[in-house]
Amino acid sequence: MKNADAAQLITKSDASENVILHHLGSFRDNDLQAVISDYTNESVLITEGGTYKGPEEIKGFFTDLMVHFPKQDSDFKLDKLVAKEGMVYIIWHAKTPSLEVPLGSDTFIVKDGKIFQQTFVGQMKFIN
Repeated sequence: MKNADAAQLITKSDASENVILHHLGSFRDNDLQAVISDYTNESVLITEGGTYKGPEEIKGFFTDLMVHFPKQDSDFKLDKLVAKEGMVYIIWHAKTPSLEVPLGSDTFIVKDGKIFQQTFVGQMKFIN
């Protein structure tokens, strides 16, 4: 199949998956600005610890989390990704010098190439 033909076959789910793969890559690269660029003023992130609305509040969440995921010393593995009609579900695990996450999961609703809504839960085991 030619590249032009493949481009025509990209579905809404594929586009949503690409947004999330960009998001995860930016997180692994510790590129906070790129992570935040995936959100809009209407975006909402719900976690066990709180609900964050808009880029500034979401930035605070990621600023605190990224401290535990140094780029050169983090092992982050994506175990599953399912994308369908603007919804993306992921399961992952990670180990860093200060944190072990044997199970993490996010669900994303993607609209117009941005993360509109997200939930996150993880078994977070902080290491002294």
